[in-house]
Formats: sequence, C-alpha cells, structure tokens
Amino acid sequence: MPSFQLISFPTCPFVQRSAITLNFKGIAYETRYIDLTNKPEWFLAISPTGKVPVLVVREDDGREIVLFESAVINEYLDEITEGSLLPADSLVRARHRAMIELASACLGDAWRMGTATSEAEVQGAVDALRGKLGYFERDLVGPFFIGGELSLVDTASIPMLQRVAWTGALREGLDVFAGLPKVRAWLDAGEQLDAVRRSTLADVRDQYVAMLRKRGGWVTMGAD
Repeated sequence: MPSFQLISFPTCPFVQRSAITLNFKGIAYETRYIDLTNKPEWFLAISPTGKVPVLVVREDDGREIVLFESAVINEYLDEITEGSLLPADSLVRARHRAMIELASACLGDAWRMGTATSEAEVQGAVDALRGKLGYFERDLVGPFFIGGELSLVDTASIPMLQRVAWTGALREGLDVFAGLPKVRAWLDAGEQLDAVRRSTLADVRDQYVAMLRKRGGWVTMGAD
C-alpha cells in the first residue's frame, strides 16, 4: 500500500470529503495544512488548480503521484480498497456521480447564504439550496443515501450538510432543512460516524463561523 499525504485547509469541505473517505476505508494518512490566503510555492507547483484537497501518493518504489479534485481522489481510494462505495450497476453509478456534483453545487449555495450581504440575497440562496436538497430528499433511503451502508454520495454530502446547518443556525428562523426531514436525519446520522468526527479539527465549526463573520454577511450581523 502506498503512503498518503492529504494537503488541507482546516475549514474546506472538499478536503473533508476525502478525509471522511480515508477514515472510513481505514487508510493511514498524514494531513498537511496550508494557508490558502498565502499559498506556498511548493503547493502551487503540485496543484494545477491552486485548490485543496491534494493527495500526494508515494509508491513503495519512491515514486510520487499527485491527485487533485475530491471526487477523483475518493474514487481512487475506493478502487484500491475492499468494499466499494459506488454501485456496481453502471447507470446507478453514474447517477451517484451526478448526485455528488449536485452536492458540490449545494456547497456553492451554502457559501452564498453565509456571505450574502442582504436578507433578500440570503433568502435567494436558501431557496436555491432547498430546491437542490429536494432531490436528495426524494432519493434518500435513510439513514444514509442508499440505506444503512455508506456511499461516496454520503462522504461528499455530509460536509455540505454540516455547513448548511452551521450557517442556518446563525440566524433565528433560518431553517434550511424545513420540509426536508430525511435530509435532516441524514446529517444527524452522518455526524455520529467516527469517520466524520475524525475528518476535521475539533473546532472546525468555530473556525468556519469565524470565517463567515470576517466576510460580514447578513447572517452574522448581530449573531452571538
């Protein structure tokens, strides 16, 4: 088995996707944190997009290969370990990949919700989120996406659901999960997993909220 180094930024949900997958698969790895506001030259030399996560794979013969993009990293990790987190059926597998992309789009809406400067803009982001999360509500079996077993849809979506919840909690009455009981239960089930608990620093929620406060969005105005 190669050795792995995960290049990370503490609050990044995309890094957390890969950390959850690594943890759940029982793969040993080292985490190396960087400052995305002051990216080191060595990082820019190996990351074509300048983004995290980056997974440095060191083979037994000393060769290093760098992977980037969380979905690619997660599928690689799934392929080299037992017990696939993707369906065997090609059509269903494609559907799962599409839902992972939808989770990424939800992350964009969640960020807009947290950084929008007016109540109207926040509500627009909330409406967009609820519309997308409705597709998950429809397809969810529960407690996880396909039932009792974890899938790559779960490892990609749980970090998004956490950030939606953290942001929504900053404003009374801003309940993004209203009318989405299965999605709400999905988040609750995900946060009970050891693989999720070990996927971030212990104070990740506080760090994420502090980052939103610096942005000065409407949801943080007057929030405790």
